[in-house]
Amino acid sequence: MATIDINGGKPHVRAMRTYSADEDGIVFNMETPKDVYKELSKNPEVELCYFAGGTQIRISGRMEELTDPALKRNHAINRPILQPGVAKEGLDYVGIFILRHGKATVLRPPLPVPGSPKVYIDM
Repeated sequence: MATIDINGGKPHVRAMRTYSADEDGIVFNMETPKDVYKELSKNPEVELCYFAGGTQIRISGRMEELTDPALKRNHAINRPILQPGVAKEGLDYVGIFILRHGKATVLRPPLPVPGSPKVYIDM
């Protein structure tokens, strides 16, 4: 996931575990004290990159924060890494974002000629 660093406006990339992905969107959770939460809160524009089996998918769009306490509780139960922070600070420790609409581009063999126009898919 690529975000924009709040301290310098530069790109910041990190590996993130996708919590879920379906027709409603792509969901991520994180601890609210982390930089990624602060960056998404300030500027929700992101680019995601997935790679498997020789295929790369890049998705760009705007994240939306989800604040439903029941949803946060469910995420805390399903992601044990969140539980110590929730026990100490409550459900506000859990940050959840969804990418509902985005544009995706797929790169797979045989690779296109360099400089070829990209094909985008609306999500």
